[in-house]
Amino acid sequence: MPSDSHRVAILCEFGSVNGGERSLLALIPAIRARGWDPVVVAPAVGELAEELAARKIEHVDFSVNDNRDNAVERLEELLGKCGAGLLHANSLSMSRLSGRLARRTGRPTTGHLRDILNLSNAALEDINTNRRLLAVSHATRDHHVAAGLDPDRTRVVYNGIDPAQFRNPVRPPGWLKRELNITRPGLLVATIGQIGLRKALDVLAEAATRVETDIDYLVIGERLSQKAESVMFEDAVFARFEDSAPSGRIHRLGYRRDIPELLAEIDLLVHPARQEPLGRVLLEAAAAGRAILATDVGGTGEILTDGRTSILVPADDPAALADELARLAADPNLRTRLGTAASEQVAERFPINAAAEGLVAAWRETLAELDTSS
Repeated sequence: MPSDSHRVAILCEFGSVNGGERSLLALIPAIRARGWDPVVVAPAVGELAEELAARKIEHVDFSVNDNRDNAVERLEELLGKCGAGLLHANSLSMSRLSGRLARRTGRPTTGHLRDILNLSNAALEDINTNRRLLAVSHATRDHHVAAGLDPDRTRVVYNGIDPAQFRNPVRPPGWLKRELNITRPGLLVATIGQIGLRKALDVLAEAATRVETDIDYLVIGERLSQKAESVMFEDAVFARFEDSAPSGRIHRLGYRRDIPELLAEIDLLVHPARQEPLGRVLLEAAAAGRAILATDVGGTGEILTDGRTSILVPADDPAALADELARLAADPNLRTRLGTAASEQVAERFPINAAAEGLVAAWRETLAELDTSS
């Protein structure tokens, strides 16, 4: 092992920036403050590479998709060159690769579990080879432990949030309506996330047909999958939205980097997901003091409290979603109360320093265990 045991390589699968990557980027300053020297191992091009360069975070090129057959060998060679004594996989899928590396080379590895998925026995075997596993919620941990993940090496470390990034926006109020050329009165209701079955934009589209309040719906995010069924899903969703808002009240904003500024402009965030390990967008919306209407799935109930910091409804229930959407649209005092309480709760329970300390504690233990056994 290289003499500098505080140099850690963090493995990312994709070059895009979604919840897991945003959580990592938020953590790196606090990781550095604790004496660790991170290098991010990720594809050479994409928004993640741009963000890393802008923040002056060291980045080395690696893509598992270049050749999956020799990915372990390529990764081991790269780690030797960059001098990292520890590898941390930033996603469940990359925790499989880091586990295979650990089995083959004995290198110390840790992994982040950011998804609730049904895993094969082979996947569980790979992931269990990592020395420490960090689940983003108790719901995520419980799901995987019940399926066969080693409970002794799997702990919960919540994602952290820096509330200061979501307060006091620099843009003047009303800029978003001007950008979208919205001159009529009414609410701005946003949903943020990938367009796909798990995020359940179809449920919101169906609920919208049942709500008569004047609402402009902002769909922030894009479809990443190129599969035919994913394309058909997206087409069907927006066709259904047109049934409820034929006069141009649906605004497809695509992928946006200015999420804090967008959150400052909206009246309500709706998150209709069918499954959610620990939605980063929920932490961000709460930090911004926005009212939130979400489905009570996965780790969402670990962030939000129904009736106090949010309104939670069952998944796949467009009628319930529509009823609560109409109620929130008609009650600005309720929206303000929920948003204020949510902001206070996430600042108290999800500080960035606690997330960083939980992560580096797992790294310290892993290296200490290795020293003891050598």
